[in-house]
Amino acid sequence: MSDSEFPAALRPELDRCVKCGMCLAECPTYRLEPDENESPRGRLALIEGLVDGHLVEDPALFGHLDNCLGCRRCERVCPSLVPFGLLMDEARGLLSGRRASRWSRLIQNPSLLRRGTQIAQAIPSALSRPLGAIHQLHALARALGPTQSAPASGDYAPHKSPAHGRVGLFLGCASAAQQGGALHAALRLLQHTGYGVFIPATATCCGALAQHAGERQEAARLAATNRAGFDHDLVAVVSIASGCGNHIDSYQPGLAAGHQDICRFLLEHGNLGRTDFLPLPGRVFLHTPCSVENVYRGGHWASELLTMIPDLEVIAAGETGQCCGAAGDYMLRHRREAQRLRRPILEQIGSEGHETLLTSNVGCAMHLADGMRHRGGHVEVLHPVELLARQLQT
Repeated sequence: MSDSEFPAALRPELDRCVKCGMCLAECPTYRLEPDENESPRGRLALIEGLVDGHLVEDPALFGHLDNCLGCRRCERVCPSLVPFGLLMDEARGLLSGRRASRWSRLIQNPSLLRRGTQIAQAIPSALSRPLGAIHQLHALARALGPTQSAPASGDYAPHKSPAHGRVGLFLGCASAAQQGGALHAALRLLQHTGYGVFIPATATCCGALAQHAGERQEAARLAATNRAGFDHDLVAVVSIASGCGNHIDSYQPGLAAGHQDICRFLLEHGNLGRTDFLPLPGRVFLHTPCSVENVYRGGHWASELLTMIPDLEVIAAGETGQCCGAAGDYMLRHRREAQRLRRPILEQIGSEGHETLLTSNVGCAMHLADGMRHRGGHVEVLHPVELLARQLQT
């Protein structure tokens, strides 16, 4: 990599880092391995060394950059407002050895992922155990239990009058394969609040994994396909997976109707209240993904929605803004580290009795549900909209 290859517009952003070190204590990988190269400050220094020609790309340097989860916790605490995620994506795009893993290529294919999930849920775990990495993927595909089919494409009339317009619903890849029930719940809540729902047949993977792997042309192609799929006559496009939503927000140009996370949209435009929901005595754990807390700054969205369910106690799961270890295909590429990162959440929830864990990112849901299964607990993992739809007054 040379200074001429690194975008000139980003060089001042790279120089924003004053090496204060406030990011170190907040970085998940630095917590696991207190090595300066495993911190945001260290990774920016490595990128700077590459750009300036003082360092050459080698396996060790590549490994330190590849180990980054992309949780962007460092951005949340950085006093200099360094756009770390953007700089990491750009640097990875210029590394000759950095390309999407075989796992991310599978995840980016919606039809293949849906079919693979169906097969995995039909095959007992014991049959895949001798296959190593395939067993790992098989376990994640089964983690959330039987999967309802995702909604089909088409227009849906609103349940209530007056109608407030049409909303586009982005299905995504893993969400469509793993959380069909959550997509149906989102659709039902949108209809309940007076919105028709449009699901384009042509929408595909959001492109986040390609972007984070440095495959910018592929990410741009997927973004263009999604932009073309949603027409202009929409109030907004909503998505249920916060990781996808973060990337959709970065589309240049963006979606014509604009994009919002489903929890934010319902909170700000749904006109929902406690009279809309049946009481639910009991407690649930709420996990806020790093993509919601660190990028969206929307950690209050789901919790405020859940206060509308009478008699429900909501307990925060995990440390605010800390990544659970899912991070796209990180849980497949860096299995041991991902398991260490989710451990505090699993220990907090415990394995006694029946509990419910809510989280608004599909990767987090799969990763945490897989961990709960290994611990032998009886924990149901849902998207917040699934619980809201269950309690909705008909």
